[in-house]
Amino acid sequence: MSKGRPLPAKSLADGLSWARRAWVVLAWLSGSMLVLSVGFYLYIAFVSYVIEHTGSTFRTGADSAAFQVMLNASGVFDLCLTVLEAVAILVFLRWIWLSVVLARAVNRESVRYAPWVAVVGFLVPIVNYWMPLQVLIDLEAFAAAEEERPVSAFPWYPAGMVFCGFLAYGLWQIVNATPVEGFSNPAASQRLMQIAALGAIAHLVLLMLSNAYMRIVSTGQELALRELAETERLTSAAAVRSDVP
Repeated sequence: MSKGRPLPAKSLADGLSWARRAWVVLAWLSGSMLVLSVGFYLYIAFVSYVIEHTGSTFRTGADSAAFQVMLNASGVFDLCLTVLEAVAILVFLRWIWLSVVLARAVNRESVRYAPWVAVVGFLVPIVNYWMPLQVLIDLEAFAAAEEERPVSAFPWYPAGMVFCGFLAYGLWQIVNATPVEGFSNPAASQRLMQIAALGAIAHLVLLMLSNAYMRIVSTGQELALRELAETERLTSAAAVRSDVP
């Protein structure tokens, strides 16, 4: 991808703008569903706590029709959330790809990896322990250089995003790896629901950090797009003059 015909500044600007807007919509939808998930998980943990200590669901609401509806809809709800998260990840990776393309178009040495390598680095096990962090740091440094502002000594947003991503994934893997029989014990079910709630909260923090990060680098990207557009204009003008006999 990186060795093909360079994308013009307008195409980059349109692509980045579309990816940013689409990601914000998906993040709001996912975030709203995650908030509901946190409440649901904590409620299940509360019911499990009551059952563990009293042996009954009396006054917990677990015997109500509304609770049964929630339980029946939880599978579809989780499927919709998974689809939204998958699409949000793809859109974010599209934004990463375009951001790296822009950075390399303005200053080829500003980022360590080619666009396709940067995207693959988010997906491949083992290398995704360090490559996403490096890509995010490079893009933030590039944006800061365009704005002529200093970069923080510690990459708080990139580090926070990577940490929350692995934390959310790890916590949810614990829950998903638990056999169905593990939820039958009230004490174990309570702990698993607390873990699931923590995973959802970590994912919410990841969304907030990602949104803040994209906002931080957007100003520098806008300046870079103007610089690239001006360079294209001058190059086009020079080409026209060279064609005039």
